[in-house]
Amino acid sequence: MPDSLASSSNPAGDALLAPVFAAIREPGALPSVGNALSRLTHLLERDDEAVHHLSDAILDDLSLTQRLLHLANTLPFRTGPVPVTTVTRAVMLLGFNRVRAIAVSLVLLDGVVGAANVARVRDEFHQALLAGNLAAALLTGDEAEEACIAAMFRHIGRLLVAVHAPAALDAVRAGVVADEATDAAAARRALGVSFDDLTSAALTAWRVPDRIMAAVQPLPPRIEAARSAAERVRAAAQFADEAAAISRRLQGLEFEAAMKALRDRFEAALPVSREAVDQALRKAGSRVEEFEQATGIRLSEERPADATEEEDIAPEGAIAAPEVAPSMERDAVGRPANSRDLLLAGLADMTELMARGADLDDLFRVALETLFSGLGFGRAALVLRDPGTGAMRVRVGLGQPRPRFAFRADGMSDLFSAALARATDLHIADVASEKVRARLPEWFARDFASTRSFLLMPLTIGRRNVGFFYADRTCVDAIGLAPDELNVLRSLRGQVVLAMRGR
Repeated sequence: MPDSLASSSNPAGDALLAPVFAAIREPGALPSVGNALSRLTHLLERDDEAVHHLSDAILDDLSLTQRLLHLANTLPFRTGPVPVTTVTRAVMLLGFNRVRAIAVSLVLLDGVVGAANVARVRDEFHQALLAGNLAAALLTGDEAEEACIAAMFRHIGRLLVAVHAPAALDAVRAGVVADEATDAAAARRALGVSFDDLTSAALTAWRVPDRIMAAVQPLPPRIEAARSAAERVRAAAQFADEAAAISRRLQGLEFEAAMKALRDRFEAALPVSREAVDQALRKAGSRVEEFEQATGIRLSEERPADATEEEDIAPEGAIAAPEVAPSMERDAVGRPANSRDLLLAGLADMTELMARGADLDDLFRVALETLFSGLGFGRAALVLRDPGTGAMRVRVGLGQPRPRFAFRADGMSDLFSAALARATDLHIADVASEKVRARLPEWFARDFASTRSFLLMPLTIGRRNVGFFYADRTCVDAIGLAPDELNVLRSLRGQVVLAMRGR
């Protein structure tokens, strides 16, 4: 966050906001939140394989993966009797845009708000969710998703204050009531900066795309006709933000009068009828209710602004089904406690997708994700033989840094080539052992210096090697695979081979 915001001509405001600045600068939670939000929002700029990049961004965060898969298997989101076992399938079933919006919401909820603060700031978060979903309902296509993210992001400054400096938020609320001022005016008077200033500074620090930065900026008092998609997104984000605030504060005739004034003010940039706004509000409210039910956020009937009591926020609405999200409980090498269940669920997922005639690339990703998440590897790749050159190349890679390599295996005597030629499954517990190191290919020794153990499982059709599964860890794995784990992986490999034969 720029230092210019950390000090102003208002020493009292600086003191109140000090915990916010400290939290953003402190290594750990908020910088990692910013990194996650930056990756998710930069997907707006990608036209190539955006679905795969979204899955990768989620899979790189174990907590986000776990939360998303749990949510995808709760009543509001479950699309059928088969549990959702992989992020790839969640995207396929729920849709790219919806999963991205859910992922952004979860990052804000878990990273910015935090479980310990939900009861205290749930009204603020509810308004952010309602604004985002309303903005999405007012537009269509890519504009709808940009507006959804921008409307939610407009609340980041306020959420940061609510979580880290509640006394500062109380001071602003007191100013609104005493002076009948707007939030922005009351914040500037009490703190020396507005919530919009804090939002802009946080998003700048988190390097979100310029198009989102522009969309969260407040509009001038006189709102003119939108001349581009970017201006429509900006107008929809602010309209939804203000409409969500009205919906939260007012009822009955006061609500109707305030909404009419809002529609009139935005008419040039966002010409929507009362009926269209009412319908969008109902749709947005339904989406927010689904998310809050699935994540266990329950608004109290009276929704007092200063509620501080701790409430049970355990997730509700889960369908009775095997737990399919990777467990946070890990062994010494990173293997989740429920690894066998995850592998079996992934195998069942592959069988069901093949019966539906799923795309081959989607099948590849589901199989690889099952291997990667089910056994808690640091990285994993599906490598296929290039039909033109005969070289082995990574087709799908997961983990950080993403595995990328290519090599010719024919006629070579290194460990990889020998395992592929003999179609032998290979697990190396410690690549540093002298015997192993002497037989590693040059490219592996050079580019995989941090790898300490790895798994290689060849893919063969008839007697022809067509590729292999690869997975590694940055630690020695003396235990390797249990017999039942290896059997499930071999069945998973068999499904991949069967799918390739049929295409």
